[in-house]
Amino acid sequence: MIDHDGMLHYRKAEIEEMDWAYQLFKLNLQRFIADTWGWNEIFQRHSFMANLPASSFVIASLANEDIGGYCLMPKQDHFYLEMLLLAPQHQGKGYGSRMMKQVLAQSAEHGLPVQLSVLKNNPAHQFYRKLGFDVYAEDSFRYKMRFHHPGSSG
Repeated sequence: MIDHDGMLHYRKAEIEEMDWAYQLFKLNLQRFIADTWGWNEIFQRHSFMANLPASSFVIASLANEDIGGYCLMPKQDHFYLEMLLLAPQHQGKGYGSRMMKQVLAQSAEHGLPVQLSVLKNNPAHQFYRKLGFDVYAEDSFRYKMRFHHPGSSG
């Protein structure tokens, strides 16, 4: 899959690439998780590997460099964005928005909304709001957000 606007290329991850994905997860989210619950390396690595199978993880690359990825899981009445990761040096350049365009296009094909959960101390919730996600629930630690496609009933 190719995003012609940003020349991002997408491919399914291979099992051996999931360590790279975990390192990107850790680089991006460790401080927010540590501030919320504390960081346990063994738990985080096991949880990441168990909940984000390579078969469901899509890697985005730019000019043959892997720069990020996402995991979008189909549910009965929506898609759930388990993870969106982008290397810090590529943040703020529109690549995250281009990756989300890919995610939203995938869900639009099925006419289903996208849901996600983001820690309140993670500024990514502002990114999702700018893309049109609304908070539909929250607890002490996180926002649960949803994107409805215009004209969909989901």
